[in-house]
Amino acid sequence: MIILKVNPDAYSYAEEKIKEFSDSWCYVAIGGVDVGKSSFTISLSAFLLKKGYDAFFLDLDLGQSTIGLPLTISLGRLRLVSEDSVGVEIIASEFVGNNTPEGLEPLIVSRSLKLFNLVPRDKGKLVVDTCGYVNSPRALGYKKGIIENIDNSFVIVISEEPWAKKFISYLPNRKALISPLPNAKKRDFQTRKERRELLFRQYFSTDLTLFSAGTHLFYFPYPLLSLKDCLTGMVKYKCVIKEEELIGLIVGLRDGRGEFMGLGRIIEKTGINLLVETPIKNVRYIRFIELSRLRLDNQYKEIGKLLIFQKEV
Repeated sequence: MIILKVNPDAYSYAEEKIKEFSDSWCYVAIGGVDVGKSSFTISLSAFLLKKGYDAFFLDLDLGQSTIGLPLTISLGRLRLVSEDSVGVEIIASEFVGNNTPEGLEPLIVSRSLKLFNLVPRDKGKLVVDTCGYVNSPRALGYKKGIIENIDNSFVIVISEEPWAKKFISYLPNRKALISPLPNAKKRDFQTRKERRELLFRQYFSTDLTLFSAGTHLFYFPYPLLSLKDCLTGMVKYKCVIKEEELIGLIVGLRDGRGEFMGLGRIIEKTGINLLVETPIKNVRYIRFIELSRLRLDNQYKEIGKLLIFQKEV
C-alpha cells in the first residue's frame, strides 16, 4: 500500500474551498505545473474519507505520478491511515510511455476512460489528478475530452493564468476556478527528472528477471508491429526506429489479454531478438511489449527520448 502524507496547509485550503463545490461523485483537478494540484487532490481525498465516503484516486500525471510509476496512469482505492495520511491500494495501471502527454493525447483519453470504467459509481467518490501540461489547445482539448466522458463530474481549475478563465467557459457540467495553493512548490526540470529517476531505481531494485523477446509484437499507440517492421518498415502506418535507440528503452509489458503487467528495460539486441530486464517474475505470461519514448542508462538515469519516424508511401 502506498502512503500519502496530507499537507496541513493544503488540507485547510481544500476544506475551505470545497464549500464552494456542489456535491458530485467525481472531482477533476486541472491546472498548470506546480500550482498544487496533487496536494489539493490528496487533501480533498482525505476530506472525503473523513466524511465517511468510499473514495478512489485516478492519477493522470505522467511525469510526476502520485500513486503510480512514471510514464503510467493509475487508479487506486483510498483509505484513511491516520489524521495526516492516506493509504492507496492500486487497482489498475495503464502504460502511456512518455513523461508528457504531447503527441499521445488520444491514447491517454482512451486509457483514462478504461481505468475510469473500473470505478463503482454507486459506491463512493472519485478524485482525478491531471498532468500540468496545459501549454497548447491540444493539451487542453484532451483534458476536455476526458471530462466530457465523465458524467456528473465537478471540474476544479487551479490557476491564475489567462487561459484558465477561457478554458473553464468551454467545460460541460459544473466547475470552479480557484487560485493556486498557498506555498505551492516550484520545481525545476532537474528536480522533476531526479524524482522520476529515483522512482525507477526503486522499481528496478528488486531481483531482476531477464527474458528474450523475439516473437512478441509492439504497440506504440499504433497498429501491432513486429520488431522487424519497426526497424525497416516504410509503408503506411509503420514506423522506423534506429537500432541503437532501443538499448535502454523503457517498455510496457502486457499479458495475452492486453492487461498491463509492469515495466521493463531493453538491455541488448541481437538480430530481431531483444533482451529485457524487469522485476516481473511471471515473464511467461508476457505477450506484448509496448515501446516508450524514454531511455535509461544502467543507473536508471534518463539518457534521452526515442525518436519515431513515420512515412507514408
